[in-house]
Amino acid sequence: MSGPTLYASLEAMTAHFGQDEMFSLAQGPDDDEGQPTLDGQRVLDALTRASREADTYLAPRYAVPLAVSGDDTPEPLKGFVMDMARYHLTGGDAQESESIIRRYEEATAWLKSVARGVTDLLLPDENGSDPAEADDAAVQFQPGQRIWRF
Repeated sequence: MSGPTLYASLEAMTAHFGQDEMFSLAQGPDDDEGQPTLDGQRVLDALTRASREADTYLAPRYAVPLAVSGDDTPEPLKGFVMDMARYHLTGGDAQESESIIRRYEEATAWLKSVARGVTDLLLPDENGSDPAEADDAAVQFQPGQRIWRF
């Protein structure tokens, strides 16, 4: 049995925010050599919470959880879920900053625009094709040809 669908991964968050930032948000106990470790479970819990929170916004328009996960999640959804997870990791020793709060608010505002139909997720179709790259879906005009008669 697999776990919950996450729209970002621990590795993606570390790559995006940097190891120092991740340690400040979710530092685990020091290892045997006295080096800090990352509390991966705490980060996964925050990603789960952020992914489910995103689902509450997406549910009016999409079947949730979405059929994508982790690094297969299209941008900007993945980035916004990471911002939300980062916000959920604050508190205690990791303090909220204006930037963290602002990025969380931007994420929820974007999700609200998706829910209203103003913005779209651009999810891959059943064949795995990215709709943003589909050339054959464009409307084409041919000058000099009239398709109607009077």
